[in-house]
Amino acid sequence: MSRLFSSFKNDNISRLPNEILYNLLDQLDDKDQQYLSLTCRWLYRLIRMNRFGAVSPAWEDAEISGSEGLPASSYRDGVFINGILYIPILAKESPYCWSLEFVRSPLVLIRNPIKFEHDTKDHYEPCKFAATAAIGNVIYIFGGQNLCTERLTNTLYELNVNTFELRQIQKSHMIPKPRMLHTLNSIDHYRLALFGGKLEMNGHFYNAKELAVYDTRKNEWTRCDETKCTPFSRSNHSTMFTNGKLYVYGGQKTRSRSNRTHDDPDIWVYDVLRLEWQKFLNYENERFMSTIELPENWIPTSGASPSRRCGAAILPIRNHLAILGGNEICESKNENRSWEFIKILSPKKRTWAHIRIKGMPLIDCVAFMIDRKIGTKNIFVLGKNKNEEKLIMGWIKDTMNNN
Repeated sequence: MSRLFSSFKNDNISRLPNEILYNLLDQLDDKDQQYLSLTCRWLYRLIRMNRFGAVSPAWEDAEISGSEGLPASSYRDGVFINGILYIPILAKESPYCWSLEFVRSPLVLIRNPIKFEHDTKDHYEPCKFAATAAIGNVIYIFGGQNLCTERLTNTLYELNVNTFELRQIQKSHMIPKPRMLHTLNSIDHYRLALFGGKLEMNGHFYNAKELAVYDTRKNEWTRCDETKCTPFSRSNHSTMFTNGKLYVYGGQKTRSRSNRTHDDPDIWVYDVLRLEWQKFLNYENERFMSTIELPENWIPTSGASPSRRCGAAILPIRNHLAILGGNEICESKNENRSWEFIKILSPKKRTWAHIRIKGMPLIDCVAFMIDRKIGTKNIFVLGKNKNEEKLIMGWIKDTMNNN
């Protein structure tokens, strides 16, 4: 295949559509792609775009007016709908929803007052550490910690972004227990998937590994974790849904009131059609692991896999899976400033790679792929520093724009 690129280079292979070129590159393993990238600047840029979605990414602070009042604890609550980022704030008094339109310039964060549906006002619970997901023009908000009582809740709201009206959905059978620091993802045009979170019993916190699916049409919850191999319990983890699969990474595991530990660094995958879990196993000693018979749903990976993290962003880049930021326990003695690296998994090749983001700050974050202009994409990052003192917003841009 490398000879193919070399022989066609002089015959204007560069005129072929990028997707065709990327498909050709996918026939090569990572080492061959790396060697090929050294042959000329054009192939260097093409291969790095194929593997990382960028040639030379760098951090750039976002210039956004009106962001001074945005609480740092809300960084996980952003929902991206039709070019607009929405961040609902269920405050004690006068709840509101921030909106940020990326098609406009300059960027301005607008504070939209939330109105109550007539049966909701008397039962409203202000809370933080809830989970959000969007279906169409509706944001679903589940759970969190009540700001008045500090108790956990399992209240489910829907917020219409056209009217900014908040409606409490009547509790149904099999509704998950009250929790916070969990995740919620839309898995099609009418269902949501909830995973994990921190729960409370008799004054003690513990974590869940529960997977539940909510049908918005029937107002019905279904437990989906009755399989023989499931992820460890966790909270403050990261999830992403793409191509019919829910990906789960990292998080925290609570063992007692004061003892928290990071969860495993592996990627867990739930196939919503097959109703089964798989695990992309992260291990360093390949020779030792090759002597062990792994469970059939464990997939070994190779390369520069991520360390244990919580509060990281997880997002798709081309046909790859990317891990960015978060609070990390770095297990590699040779990796300096590990938070500046974005770790990228190729599920097809089962290999990890990493690329440094110049100037990337050390933050817990979420991230969204944003089309700012026709033909260009950047990653918008919303996060907080370790001490939760301030909110941080910025872009990961390609300094060698080859989109």
